[in-house]
Amino acid sequence: MFSSFIINLIVDGVCFSFGIFYIQFLEYFQESKGKTSVVGSVLNGMYLSMGPLVSALANKFGCRRVTIIGSIVSTIAFILSTFSPNINVLIVTFGALGGFGFGLMYLPSIVMVGYYFEKRRALATGVAVCGSGIGGFIFSPLCNALISNYGWKGATIIISGVVLNGLVCGALFRPLEVKMKKEKDNLKNNDSNGIHINGCSQSERNKYLNRSYQEICNVKSPECAKYCKSMDDLILKDSLINGDKTKMLYRKDRFYSGSLKSLNQNEDKFDLEAVKVQEDLEKSSGCSKYCSSFLASMKQTMDFSLLLNPVFKIYGISCFLCMFGFFIPFTYLIDYAVENGVSKSKGSFLISIIGIANTISRVLCGWISDQPWADSLLINNIALIIGGTATMMIPLCTTYWSMCLVSSIFGMCIAVFVSLRSIIMVDLIGLDKLTNAFGLVTMCQGISSFIGAPAAGALFDATKSYTPSFVLAGATLAMAGIICLPLRRISRILKAKEQANVITKSISE
Repeated sequence: MFSSFIINLIVDGVCFSFGIFYIQFLEYFQESKGKTSVVGSVLNGMYLSMGPLVSALANKFGCRRVTIIGSIVSTIAFILSTFSPNINVLIVTFGALGGFGFGLMYLPSIVMVGYYFEKRRALATGVAVCGSGIGGFIFSPLCNALISNYGWKGATIIISGVVLNGLVCGALFRPLEVKMKKEKDNLKNNDSNGIHINGCSQSERNKYLNRSYQEICNVKSPECAKYCKSMDDLILKDSLINGDKTKMLYRKDRFYSGSLKSLNQNEDKFDLEAVKVQEDLEKSSGCSKYCSSFLASMKQTMDFSLLLNPVFKIYGISCFLCMFGFFIPFTYLIDYAVENGVSKSKGSFLISIIGIANTISRVLCGWISDQPWADSLLINNIALIIGGTATMMIPLCTTYWSMCLVSSIFGMCIAVFVSLRSIIMVDLIGLDKLTNAFGLVTMCQGISSFIGAPAAGALFDATKSYTPSFVLAGATLAMAGIICLPLRRISRILKAKEQANVITKSISE
């Protein structure tokens, strides 16, 4: 949990404080604000849109290795960026390569918390993701002080050294060993006297116990096949939790950040079918073995059939709109404050205010979402509308204290969206589709992050004012909440229709 906290602190701390480097890049490279902002948008877009790819890599090589490699890649990327001769090279090194490394670090850190915690997962995940807000609080004044003393190149080299600490954090992502012998022994010893159980004798069970599913299906006795299948599932789960092939990414609830008591306890949390496909692929040899296995893992996290689901489609559009405006204040708020007579040190503290408000809100969200009376979707919608309205009010803030107030409101509201995302998806489309939905949603968020800040920068270049930029950001945030207001009712109508179709089909049969 502590390692995940530090990784969140580093990744989001660097991303949230980009606005400080943005001012330095403007002065050093003498490019337009729209083009200069592409550096930060690529950094944010890369690490957010890499969810499906990182899932496949972590599934194949493990969270520990992927996190360590990500830390090394980001460190090298930031060091190389200090040699950039122009903004185009900086976009590749600082933005694309740095964002790629951050993507490798970020997702495994979230997954590993769920792997270690079951009963108190909501609390543990809440503490871990608080690193994002703390990172914004710490890194903004830190980067400003480093730049003041060493310039942006010296500051970037020092920050790259901080990023390298992700290597130590990744090394601490050690797979747990949990034994399930008791349940297996109970099933195996039920027939100590050789009596038939469910039409399956001891000898038959011993014969088919460790066979493949295809072989089990050929068992003459259907009840025996059912028993052997349940035993095979149990052994398969044991292999997931123990041994070299331990993969948290084979669990359906791997991206779920809420309390597990709110899920259906009778529902199987292991995606056994995905494991069977993976094991069949690994029986092949050569290059095709690795390519097929990797593609199968990618397919597991990307199910485009969800785009036909009206509920998911609306929520996906909401996430796209939200992330379009999400990073605009982080990128331009400091520059806006400086233009209004605020010093750079005070301007950088606005990001710290967003960070601390973000942290407080995440803790509150973790507690509220665990209450039986809480409607996560409604809370999310209200928060986005309030946060969007506050963002649109930024151009009216001409005093430092008014900027601080708006920053705190914005920080609290965006934390609600991030904290409740997986809980809302499970609530609307179910646990079975969470992995696929999470992959598509992060891809949408990454795409919108690529274009949000540059679009706002282009508006400034055209109008010479930040007013259209902040109005655009606030409008997209508010619209993200507004379009989801009828989503609960739409979900209930669709579920009622599905149940009616099932009943009609069963009657006709």
